[in-house]
Amino acid sequence: MRIVILGFFIGVIQIPCGSLIDHVAAVEFSADRVVKSGQSVVTAHVNAKDDRWRFEFSYPQGGASIIIVRVDRQKSWLIFSKRRQYLEVPITKDHRLVVSETMDGEVSREFVGDEVLQGVPAELFEVTVNDNGEERQYYRWVTKGQRFPLKTVSKQGEWSEEFRRVVFTEQSRYLFELPQRFDPAD
Repeated sequence: MRIVILGFFIGVIQIPCGSLIDHVAAVEFSADRVVKSGQSVVTAHVNAKDDRWRFEFSYPQGGASIIIVRVDRQKSWLIFSKRRQYLEVPITKDHRLVVSETMDGEVSREFVGDEVLQGVPAELFEVTVNDNGEERQYYRWVTKGQRFPLKTVSKQGEWSEEFRRVVFTEQSRYLFELPQRFDPAD
C-alpha cells in the first residue's frame, strides 16, 4: 500500500499497523527515525510522549519542517517554519508512530536470535503479517528492555524503518504545542 501525506512521505510503503490507540503506550523517548523506500529516504528527529508525537524533518517534506500529532485533540499541525505558519489537519493513519513490539495483522513470529544493534541488546524476529489478504514478511529488532521496535526491514529489502540514538526520557509537553506567533496557512 502506498501513502502520501501532503507530500511528506512520498513513496514510503506503510507497514501494517493497528488502530491509532493500540500504539499509544506510556512511552516517552526521542530518537532519529530513518524510513527508506526504494531510493527515497526520509529522516526526522522524533519526540514521543504517550499520545503525542513530533517529527522534525532534516529536509522539509512538502514544505513543512515539523509535524505535531495530538491524538488527545484529534488533530495534527503541519509547521512551515520559514513562513511562520501552520496548517491544521485531521490525524490520518499515515500520521501514526508505531512503537509496539507486535505488528498489526501479525500471523506468525519466529525468533531468529539475540543481537546487539546500535549498542543495544535486541531480539531479532522474522514476522509475517496479513495485509488485506496479502502476506508480507519483515525482520524486526526489538529491544530487550523496553520491548521497543528499534528496526524493521521488509524481507525483500525495499522498505525499512530504523530508530537511531534512542533516549527513553521524559519529554517536555511544550514540544507538542503549536508554536506561538505562528499564523494559520491559507
